[in-house]
Amino acid sequence: MGVKAVKVFFNGWVVVIGLLSLAVAFIISSADRIDPEIYVWHQYPVMFSPLIVLFNFSLLVYWLVRRKFWAIIPVLALVLNLKFITSIVGLNFGDNDVNNFTGKKITVSTFNVNYFSYKKDVNAPRIATEMANKGVDILAMQEFEPTVYFNIDELRGEFDCLPYSSINLDKDRIGIAIFSKHPIIRSEKINFENTGNGALWADILIHGDTLRFICNHLQTTGYYSTYGQGIKSVFKKMEENFIRRANQVKVVRALIDSTRYPVIVCGDFNDTPHSFVYSSMKGDNLQDAFEKARFQMGGTFFRTLGLLRIDYIFHSKELETLTYFSERSDLSDHLPIYSVLGYKN
Repeated sequence: MGVKAVKVFFNGWVVVIGLLSLAVAFIISSADRIDPEIYVWHQYPVMFSPLIVLFNFSLLVYWLVRRKFWAIIPVLALVLNLKFITSIVGLNFGDNDVNNFTGKKITVSTFNVNYFSYKKDVNAPRIATEMANKGVDILAMQEFEPTVYFNIDELRGEFDCLPYSSINLDKDRIGIAIFSKHPIIRSEKINFENTGNGALWADILIHGDTLRFICNHLQTTGYYSTYGQGIKSVFKKMEENFIRRANQVKVVRALIDSTRYPVIVCGDFNDTPHSFVYSSMKGDNLQDAFEKARFQMGGTFFRTLGLLRIDYIFHSKELETLTYFSERSDLSDHLPIYSVLGYKN
């Protein structure tokens, strides 16, 4: 086989693989509209969205260098994945609205703190200091648990810059907490069925206005719990948890829809912006604070090379995102994310 024949053969396979990638991109682009309880298989490719995007960028460069018409294939795939691209890369180049806003402002943060023991460090004091330095008004924490170093009262003491708190530490549940500079009028936990995950909401009085703050920790994918058990076990666990997350987000969405106050919804959703969970939680009446992110990669989970965004801050349209940011941290396997929100009476 001559050199020309080898090139033709190789390029033919590249075209076939590109078409397969385009088909996967189409499946991913429609996954947010399909309830996993009805049809779950669309959700699997969503978990590989970053790899599909990176592959198609590489494929586009390959065909452009070769000046071939086949570049249209990765272009179409990237267009189909545009929502994911803009949800993982901050592209806001506008003016910073924080200094120009004349109404009231609050800084909110959500952080999966990994039981305050990531890399076996004693992280609670460092996390508390970080939140104080950032001027955080309301903080949501997932995987919030007392440690061998700090009992619950000592943890509250570490976060004394946020004197009001509501904490869910029920037996056999993964801890979840809301800390606030402003008085918490009432709060209630939501324990999801057949899991240790849950949600916690609090009505918070801020300068005479009441906001409902909802902290979520939705079902994990379950990949790590099945490590070494074979591919069949991995897919079975992921399928179970796709469906669980879908059920959980419906519970939280019902709470959002029945709330008469402006809401802030945040936490570890354990799913990507292409997912049914994301689109259901956001609905038609919430905004994703990340849309105001400056140029940055938006991934919030280290174990996926920082390419997956699974932690979020949403808010009702009565509020306005003035800025959004995250920072590298060695305090957890998640990044803390922050947003300054503005509102007017």
